[in-house]
Amino acid sequence: MAEENIQDTDAPGDIEEVEELEESADEESAPSVDEDNGPYDDGLLVDEDSEGELEPVEQLGRDETRAVLHALLFVSDKPTSVDRFSEALGGVDYDVVRNLLAELREEIDDLHLPYVLREIAGGYQLATRSEFAPYIRRMFQIKRRNRLSKAVLETLAIIAYKQPCTRADVESIRGVSVSHAFEILREKRLIKVAGVAETVGRPKIYRTTDEFLAHFGIKSLKELPTIEELRETI
Repeated sequence: MAEENIQDTDAPGDIEEVEELEESADEESAPSVDEDNGPYDDGLLVDEDSEGELEPVEQLGRDETRAVLHALLFVSDKPTSVDRFSEALGGVDYDVVRNLLAELREEIDDLHLPYVLREIAGGYQLATRSEFAPYIRRMFQIKRRNRLSKAVLETLAIIAYKQPCTRADVESIRGVSVSHAFEILREKRLIKVAGVAETVGRPKIYRTTDEFLAHFGIKSLKELPTIEELRETI
């Protein structure tokens, strides 16, 4: 997915909104799969690295196609694009797939199922409702994942609002070295190298990634709080 660019903005004066986004993302978790065998390991799934023609599939009616979409969402461990669904369904029209996903979202909501269909990071993903999070964590004895430190969050916030930017750009705002913070953010795939600047030394320039959007549970950078909104919280 092409990333949207936010330019010519000041650095955020507060990271509370970013922290709130991270906390809200923690409250919902995608349906789990067997980590040893993979989702529905019945020999029908094809290794993504394998070569050859795709398995042929028949064209189905509207209700059956919506049911297939539901199944595909269950075995997807990350947001899946409409184009990917269209290909998996044998070339079903893009707009038809979007309409079916909208119908499926309403169907899931109407049935009050323990999960919801969310549109995030340029794709769609099922996520368990927040009220069930404590029980899911207890069942799988999931330890609370390591949270980003305040220093790393501040660095990430500057990149998000100033991108594309260099490490020197961020250091000039924070006033300290951000080498360690950049290393952590790259390890977590929250930022990526997006080219080199046309300046002396041709330093690398960085942008946030789709993992960043998924991490904070937002569809695009447009959903980040504006600088004016951040200032109102100070």
